[in-house]
Amino acid sequence: MYKKFIFVLIFLLSLFFYTRGVHGITIGPSRFEVSLPPGEIAVADYYVQNETDKPIHVVVEPENWFRDAYLYKDLAIEDWIKLDTYEFDLEPKEIKKLKLTIKVPVDVTGELVAQIFFTSAAGGGKSKVGAVRARLGAVLYVAIKGTEKIDAEIENIFVSKITTQGKEALQIKVRVRNKGNVHLRPKGKVLIEDRKGEKIGEFTLLYGRAVLPRKHFDYHAFWEEPELKKGKYSVQATINYGKIFNVEKDAAFEKSFVVDKSGKVVIK
Repeated sequence: MYKKFIFVLIFLLSLFFYTRGVHGITIGPSRFEVSLPPGEIAVADYYVQNETDKPIHVVVEPENWFRDAYLYKDLAIEDWIKLDTYEFDLEPKEIKKLKLTIKVPVDVTGELVAQIFFTSAAGGGKSKVGAVRARLGAVLYVAIKGTEKIDAEIENIFVSKITTQGKEALQIKVRVRNKGNVHLRPKGKVLIEDRKGEKIGEFTLLYGRAVLPRKHFDYHAFWEEPELKKGKYSVQATINYGKIFNVEKDAAFEKSFVVDKSGKVVIK
């Protein structure tokens, strides 16, 4: 029995994103993030629109993705996802709906990720020499329910002064390592205190980029035109990284730095 994705349930994080190509093709959603049990068969829809005033030909090419982070072994892309068509023409402004079928393997743990590429050629037809081509990708994350390991830590904090658009800013990089087997999108903040323990700044880490299993990623926060006098400071970073899997998971890290008499930041 097939399970139809319902948007309220399917999106652990993302909304119904669309991606628009430079040559007028639009696909949606650009990202699916789902959690399904082993052996589950489920279906969802993709939409492709030709926004140009000329016919185009579209080829769909799914691939196993992030091979350096996921252990696909002998699992081929066609072993776990299928589309009802892989090649079609679109008239100007026409919208095409494609059905995606996911069959979750029973012997896989953690997560599977596919990148589904849509390649378009202006003019329509299967063979157009010299046609202008555009290639867009839609990412599909499938967490294997009951096998997820959700674990992360803050490995380090880096503080430096930079100049952006002619203005000085304090850049705080928080290095997050994913120790689990599914991707994470942590949210967090950094707090800066002076030697007396008084808060002088609180900033949000830029959100959105995923950190993949067994990988690390540096998340940034910025303090524009910081008011820092000579002295010692502490920077504390906290993240919450389990919410996309409906789990409360937190991590924290603290480090000190010094601003010298020339205004230079020195990490201790």
